Amino acid sequence: MDSINFSCQGESHIAAGKVCQDYSFSKVYENGNAIAIVCDGHGGKRYFRSDVGAKIAAEVTELKALEFVAAVGSILEGQPFTQESAISTQIDNHDFEKLSPIERAFRQLFSSIIFEWNTRVSAHVEATPIAEEEKPGLEERWITEFAEGHNLEKVYGCTLIAYVSTPTVWFAFQIGDGKCFALNSKGKWCEPIPWDDRCFLNKTTSICDSGAIDEFRYCYCGNGNSPVAIILGSDGIDDSFGSEVNQANFYVQILKSLVKEGLDKTIAEIETTLPQLSKIGSQDDMSIAMVFHLAEVERLYPTMIEWQIENVKGLIAEENTKIEKANNIQSSLEQVEHPTKQNMIDLQYANADEKRAIENRTKLQGRLDNLLKELNPENEVEPSDELTTNNEEPQQITDSSNDCNIEEIIENPVIDSEEVQSDKTDKEE
Repeated sequence: MDSINFSCQGESHIAAGKVCQDYSFSKVYENGNAIAIVCDGHGGKRYFRSDVGAKIAAEVTELKALEFVAAVGSILEGQPFTQESAISTQIDNHDFEKLSPIERAFRQLFSSIIFEWNTRVSAHVEATPIAEEEKPGLEERWITEFAEGHNLEKVYGCTLIAYVSTPTVWFAFQIGDGKCFALNSKGKWCEPIPWDDRCFLNKTTSICDSGAIDEFRYCYCGNGNSPVAIILGSDGIDDSFGSEVNQANFYVQILKSLVKEGLDKTIAEIETTLPQLSKIGSQDDMSIAMVFHLAEVERLYPTMIEWQIENVKGLIAEENTKIEKANNIQSSLEQVEHPTKQNMIDLQYANADEKRAIENRTKLQGRLDNLLKELNPENEVEPSDELTTNNEEPQQITDSSNDCNIEEIIENPVIDSEEVQSDKTDKEE
């Protein structure tokens, strides 16, 4: 088992002179345990020490998660894969006396993380009081709160995602945005931690919330079905891709690079690629942390290529549909004996749509040919032409693209410019 983690300053933060507010951590221990953590400090003015808060959250999470494993980790052994949403999104009158031993154990874990985080934040404030040079641009009510010693934890607010595994069990938990992707032994991708709909646009739950204990969601498994790879990413990565599929495909590229290029070169590529991705995408800070079984990733190498092939076929089918639609519009408009000005405009749009779809299809066919050659390097592959998807059972995350190395994703990103969001404030008042 191996691990990787990396955080980088976002393009907008570089331009504004703001520090990187993300923090990531990963480690594989001698006893076979492993951990990956990503924390994203909030970007709003009130959270001007969120970079410190993110680092503290990662340190506290490592400590408390390992204590949890040593003390009660055995209660997860033999358990099937289970997901639990945030308590605050469940029934209002939740009877905590009826919580199962596992639910109580996780609630105690989250409580201990929050308590230790607040303790260390308070110690940091006491050791380094808020200075005058930190106050410009802050609302007066916040400054008054600071002077009275109220809500100081808000200054350090951040989100948190963590994955922990032992030789027999694994679990993952989260508060706030960012995403966790898992690759299983059959080569299928999923998001194991339930999503929280309150994390939307520039809103997110946070470890600094007064009700944070009820905002954690989590998953666990002790039946031997551990992920082949699990990858945590901050929302700066999420917001740079138009869909979960493209993000999963980006992670496929990383895993393929690990097989082809090795650990050191892949880490170097990640360190080069994430800042470029920030520049053309969200412009936000970016963090990634992952734990993976390299031998299993290597075994799944052909399966990952097949997954990419089917996704590219799906995209080609979408372009074919667009071409057919444009052709139908063209045919109907060309039969109009006395076209109006609007008819002519609609015809121009149809012509442009057809041209764009043909260009996209040509690029996708090139990617498909490359993937087919990668899957069968010793066989000649006939160039593809207007391929469509088949009727096989869909993967849990589908419809991706890209097929070359990690850096090519930056050179030819599959990012819809209309879907890329700007650097967002992770939490507003």
